[in-house]
Amino acid sequence: MSKLGFQAFAAGMIVATSVLGGTYLLSDHQSATADSEKKEVTEKQVNQFLKSNGQVSITSEEYEELLALKKEEVVQEDSENQQQTETAKETEQPKETEEKKEEVIKYNITIKEGMTTSEVSDVLEQNAIIASSFEFDQYLIKNNFHTRVQLGTFEVQKGMTFQQLAEAITR
Repeated sequence: MSKLGFQAFAAGMIVATSVLGGTYLLSDHQSATADSEKKEVTEKQVNQFLKSNGQVSITSEEYEELLALKKEEVVQEDSENQQQTETAKETEQPKETEEKKEEVIKYNITIKEGMTTSEVSDVLEQNAIIASSFEFDQYLIKNNFHTRVQLGTFEVQKGMTFQQLAEAITR
């Protein structure tokens, strides 16, 4: 931009600022201050509003009491659920050990060109091989396995450690 262009731009800015400043000084400030005045809301108005919206107001003390009661109910439900779970575990413990032995999930993962370690981790999580794709991905990065992942199809199974999985896909 030339020197003349800068001068024209500066002159335009000065004219625009002068026009806005003059408008502000000559405008009626009373309407702006009237809108900004605080309006007092009475308790009666608040109660009418709440009633019209199907709500009620309570004091802080009542609210704290309700919270305490709710916490007691949750604790009681948790203890009841825990007792039921323990009873169920005791009666079904032999069956569960048999089911766990049969519950071996095997999966053939195919790693293609351009796949990232996070994509590989996501596939493993989606197929119930690992519980957390984020944790496995972080393990690969921390232990420098992310640079050694190989292309191909690899057989993995549920219950393998992160170390075993990493070794399987980096052969």
